[in-house]
Amino acid sequence: MSAPPPQDAGCVRLYFRVELSQIAYVRFIVEAYEGLALVSSLPGRAELEWVVPRALAAQAEELAAALGREITLVPIRRPADWPVG
Repeated sequence: MSAPPPQDAGCVRLYFRVELSQIAYVRFIVEAYEGLALVSSLPGRAELEWVVPRALAAQAEELAAALGREITLVPIRRPADWPVG
């Protein structure tokens, strides 16, 4: 398992809404791209946060777009009540 990217290492945070039933699938796919992103979710919530090294942001956005065509993965703004990490 990859270590999460340090918060101060030039990372970007991407947020998505997805059906609850698809969260495990999205985690599985993103984690297959080792080092691409750290995926976080909150219990019972349909939002995801990806913490992505800035150098891999374009690749992460391409993967998100591909997942969006396959399942309901929609980019959103950071939820106001999302914990600061």
